[in-house]
Amino acid sequence: MKSLLQIASALAIVLPVLGAEAAAPATSPGPALSFRVERGSDPIGTHTVSFTRKGDDLHVAIDIELAVSFGPITLFRYEHRNRETWRDGRLVALETVTNDDGDEYRVSAKATEEGLEVTSSANGTFIAPTEIIPTSYWHPATVSQTQLLDTQKGRILNVGITPTGMREATAGGETLPVREYEMTGDLELKLWYSPKMEWLNVIFRARGEDVDYRVVRIDRQELQVALQ
Repeated sequence: MKSLLQIASALAIVLPVLGAEAAAPATSPGPALSFRVERGSDPIGTHTVSFTRKGDDLHVAIDIELAVSFGPITLFRYEHRNRETWRDGRLVALETVTNDDGDEYRVSAKATEEGLEVTSSANGTFIAPTEIIPTSYWHPATVSQTQLLDTQKGRILNVGITPTGMREATAGGETLPVREYEMTGDLELKLWYSPKMEWLNVIFRARGEDVDYRVVRIDRQELQVALQ
C-alpha cells in the first residue's frame, strides 16, 4: 500500500516502539480532530490531531495508525507520529517518526534566518522556504500552496490545488457543507474543508481502492482557536 501518507501525511494515525524522540512537547485534553480511516468500506485505522498553546507557540500533535489485515494476518502496517510547533502562523519546528510497514523514516526541521532547515533520514539536509506548509492538512493555507513539505520523507513536493465544488460531510453528529479541493502533481488526492476551513477529510487511491476519512470527533472551539 504505497504512500498511505503521501498523505496522510497525503498523509503525512501511535508509536511507542519508535522512541521518546517523538514525544509531544505538551499535551491537550483530547484530540480536536479524530478520524476513522477506511479503505473501501473497511476500517483500517485512526488519525488524530491535537492542539496545545504554550505562550506564543501552537503545538500540534498528529498520530496515525493504519493496518490492513486478512483474518488474523496483518498484511500492511503504517504508523506516523508528527509534532509541529507554529509561531505567528509559521512552522518553526517539526519532528516526525514513521514506520512504513517496517521501513523507518525520521524528519526534523527548525526555523533559521535562511529558511526552514530540514533534516531527513531519506533526503539529507536542505533549506526549505520559510513559509512552507507540511503535509498534515489541518492548516487552511494548505489549499493555496504550490509546494508542501512531505512529513514522512522530508522532501519538497510540487502540487497544484483546485477547488472542485461543494459536498456534505458528517462531523460531530451534524451534517456540514464542505468545500472539496483536488490536489495534483507529486500528490494526488482530494481534501474537504468546512466553510470555516476546518479540515474534514482526505481521499486518495491505494491499490485500486479509495482511502477515505470519517470524522468521529471534532472540537470546533479548539479548532477555531488553533486556526486564529
